[in-house]
This record gives sequence, C-alpha cells and structure tokens, in this order.
Amino acid sequence: MPSKDDKVVEDESKPVKAAKEPKAEPKHAAADKPEKADESKKDEKDKAPDSMPDVKVSAKAGADAADKATPGKVRDVRGIAVKAVAIAVALVAVIVGVFGVLVYGYHSENPAVKMVASIVPYPVERVNGHFVTYKAYLFEVNANERAYQNNAKLNNQPAVDFNSADGKKLVVQIKQHALDKLAGDSLVAQLAASKKVKVTDKEVNDLVNELYTRYGGKDTLLKTLKQIYGWDLNDLKGVVYKQLLAKNLEDKVTSDPAVDAAAKVKAQAVVKQLKDGGDFAEVAKKNSQASDASSGGDLGFFTKGQLPDELQKAAEALQPGQVSDPVKDQYGYEILKVVEKKDDGSIHALHILIKTVDFTEYFQAEQKKAKTNKYLKV
Repeated sequence: MPSKDDKVVEDESKPVKAAKEPKAEPKHAAADKPEKADESKKDEKDKAPDSMPDVKVSAKAGADAADKATPGKVRDVRGIAVKAVAIAVALVAVIVGVFGVLVYGYHSENPAVKMVASIVPYPVERVNGHFVTYKAYLFEVNANERAYQNNAKLNNQPAVDFNSADGKKLVVQIKQHALDKLAGDSLVAQLAASKKVKVTDKEVNDLVNELYTRYGGKDTLLKTLKQIYGWDLNDLKGVVYKQLLAKNLEDKVTSDPAVDAAAKVKAQAVVKQLKDGGDFAEVAKKNSQASDASSGGDLGFFTKGQLPDELQKAAEALQPGQVSDPVKDQYGYEILKVVEKKDDGSIHALHILIKTVDFTEYFQAEQKKAKTNKYLKV
C-alpha cells in the first residue's frame, strides 16, 4: 500500500508541472525535455508504490487459486489410489476364490496350489476353534504317499498306482489318517498350552543330534528322510518338536500330585490283598494296567539292564515267593513277585502296574470332548 509520504510527494509534483515555461521560448526547449524526462521518471518512481498492492493482490490471488486447486488434485490422487486398492483386493479375492475351489472341490496338490496354500491359510478342519491348514494337510499326505512308494521299491514290489481302484482306496485312508493326526496334534498343542508345557530349542536339537548318531550321521539321515518322506532339516525339526510336545504333555499329566497320590493308595490296597493271600496272577488280571495283565503280569526271565533300575533293584532284593511294596517308576506304581532266581543272575518275576494316569485314556477322553469341524471331505 502507498505510504503517507508517497501521497505528499505526489501532491508536491503537481505545482512543479504547472510552473513549466511556455513552449514559445525555444531556448528552453532543449533544457525542458530532459526535465520532462526526469519528471517522468520521478512520477513513475513516485507512483510505483501505488502499483505494489496490485502485484501483491495478484500473488495472493494466485496462491488462493492454487490452494483451491490442490484439494481437487488430492481428491483425484486419492480416488485413483482407492480404485487401485479396490482392484488389487478384488484380484486377490478372485485368486483366493479360484484356488479355494481347487482346494475344496478338487483337493488339488499341484505346485501352484501348494504355493498359494503356503501363503493363504485355507482351513481343512477346526478343533476347539483352532484351525488346521491345508498346507499342514498336504505335508502329511505327501509324506505318507512317498513312504508307501518307497516301501514298495525297497521290498521289490510294484509301484503303488494311486489312480487304480485299490490305489484310490489307499489315498482315502492316507488323507483320513492325515486329518485325524492333525486334529490330534492340534489338541496336544492346546492341552500343552493350557498346562504351560513347552519344548525348548535345546530339546529339539539334542534329539535331532541323537538321531544323527543312531542313523549313521547327519548327511545319511537327511538323505534318507529326503528320499522316503521328502523332508529337509526344518521338516525333521518340526516333526521332532511335535513328538517332544506330546511326550512332555504326557509327563506333565502323569506326574500330577493328586493323581499320583490316588494311584499310590490303590497300589497299597493291591499289596494288602496279595499279602492277605490273594493269587498274584488273578489279582494282576483284575487290577494291572500293563499290556501283559491278561497273562497274569508274567515278565518271564530278565537280566540286568532289561528293566528300569528301580524294578531291577526291587527284584534283586526279593527272594522267590516274596511280594514287593509299591515301586514308583516312569509308568506309575509297580508291584513285583519273584518266582525264580538263577545263578547267572537272571530273574523270573510277575508284576502289577497301577498307572498314575493312563495317558491314552486321558487323551481319548479329551478327544471326545473336543469340538471338531471338518471342511475337507476325503
């Protein structure tokens, strides 16, 4: 905006112009032109401030116009981005849908389906709200199919034709076994979590190293597993982890103090019954939870190292005809009766086992309680 001083200068310039000499005097004409030029420059200089507000207004107007135009451009960019995302989501949905049809409708096992299934967790069943994926299912099915093929080759038998009538029946059995096993694995994991049972990396690595030693070294074992099941080291560790988790869960369940106390009371009652004249074989048939209960718990002859240390020591301390008190071992409480001892150190004995917990019965009860939904028909 023009200042107050600018206006003053502008007012003072008007009398100067009025006082110019008439053009009739040519002697001043040459001098008058430079003066007009100077005054013209002065006028332009004096009037310059008057033109500044117009420039500022124009700049502001441009900025306002740019501001008004910017939201429109942003909206256009956002619109394009939204459309791109919508197209991408729709494309993914189509891909997932197409491969879903291949999974659930055709049980496809081609490489493309395996690749997508490794990313998209297509569920094949649900156990107590926990999903089992198609990827895990394919792992089990492929391993078992390869094992059947390899077994036939090792035994010089014809290759298994999974497209034949018998082969198709076998495939159904393999797939059903896979679903049942995976449901069991899921339940084990759930029970282990509820009882705070874990498996450490050290436990996994120790057992893997033990397998290396048992089966001819790392390279030999991995080569064999690759040939039979198609497994690599990570697959082996995954299988070992599941086995250890099941074992640790069993140890946890069977070592419950309350259950242990109940088993001990029952074992003591059995000992009293025997010492009161009960026939050992008959009492074993009625009370023992060992697999040889039907034969009266007959262990036959055994030598040192064939039985757990606790039972070996108890048997060595008994004379033929004597019955032991309950002996605690990894399975529960054992009751022994020595039948005969030989000079070579071998001992013939009978036994009765009272388990702290029959883990098989415990797990079967949990399976009956579990709510399982299957999404894949075999």
